[in-house]
Amino acid sequence: MPEKASLYIHIPFCRSKCAYCDFPSFAGLERLMEPYGAALAREIDATPKVVAPTVYIGGGTPSHFPAQLMEKVLGRITDHFSIEEGAEFTVEANPGTASEELFDIWRRNGVNRLSIGVQSFNDRLLKNIGRGHTSAEARETFAAARAAGFDNVSLDLIYGLPGQGMDGLKKDMGTLLELRPEHVSVYQLILEEGTPLEKMVGEGTVRLPDDDETCEMGDAVTVALEEAGYCHYEISNYALPGHECRHNTACWLGKPFLGLGSGAHSFLNGRRLENPVDVEKYIRLTQSQGCASSEIITDEKACIMDYLIMRLRLINKDIEYEEVSNALNINFKERFKTPLVKLQSEKYITVTNSSLRLSKKGIQYLDNVLLEFSKV
Repeated sequence: MPEKASLYIHIPFCRSKCAYCDFPSFAGLERLMEPYGAALAREIDATPKVVAPTVYIGGGTPSHFPAQLMEKVLGRITDHFSIEEGAEFTVEANPGTASEELFDIWRRNGVNRLSIGVQSFNDRLLKNIGRGHTSAEARETFAAARAAGFDNVSLDLIYGLPGQGMDGLKKDMGTLLELRPEHVSVYQLILEEGTPLEKMVGEGTVRLPDDDETCEMGDAVTVALEEAGYCHYEISNYALPGHECRHNTACWLGKPFLGLGSGAHSFLNGRRLENPVDVEKYIRLTQSQGCASSEIITDEKACIMDYLIMRLRLINKDIEYEEVSNALNINFKERFKTPLVKLQSEKYITVTNSSLRLSKKGIQYLDNVLLEFSKV
């Protein structure tokens, strides 16, 4: 275990499951919430202590977790681990599930940043994708967060939703900019295998925009946010100056992180570990052995691609050849000479003698860039 590592704690429970979601999250398992809180406590106690520069509680829907159980988990975290002074401490919340009581508990236990899953301010679109809140609840949750003293708030939106169109996206962006959160995450809708949305698209009951439409939407998002003073620092993330997400940035840079809870991943001393996604299995493992993680065995190529998938997302930080060579113990420039030449000629990247950077085209088509590297 390294001396310093960012902490991630997973809360897998949701009030309802969204039609597009393939995350390790579950609706209808409220009966397991109390045993899960006890399991988290056991895993925390069985984990070597680290100094945490950032803490992130995600899900699922952490704000759907009962307030008294959340307070116990937060207390266990701060008692067991050393949280750096000035650490970024984030909790995810969904509109309609976050109460004043919960905001107060979070504030009293060191939480200083919220990430609120709005996705859209259009009630029709929210209903179509299975979100359990309304536009009014999204606004109310943001206002309540401000009233509770949170001055570092991130809002999530999705573009490319069925029936959204450019006009709908512009209305969503207009509402978001009126609220002016410190951080914005805007994700292109991805059709994930096995989700209800994939089934609806396959049956022809739902139509998604084509690639040209989604590219146009992505461009519109970037223009609107940059004109409003937000820095586009990662493929899907924008921040007012000084409010970039420190936790996610550390992960994208390949720094160590410790994941606790069902489905959580860790990256420690070059080793990747994962906890079981199944909530009941996770609870049983903590009862029998405390920790629940097992190592993910990957070959050299998989490790290289994992690194590039994360590192290329940070679009405002050039990738230094020396940096990536040291991280992966390879001669990056020599090994990837062919894809570097091809990607530069096709204008996906710009290169210097010592570094590379994604172009605007490369940002839009990151999968194409990763495909070329994967061929080596």
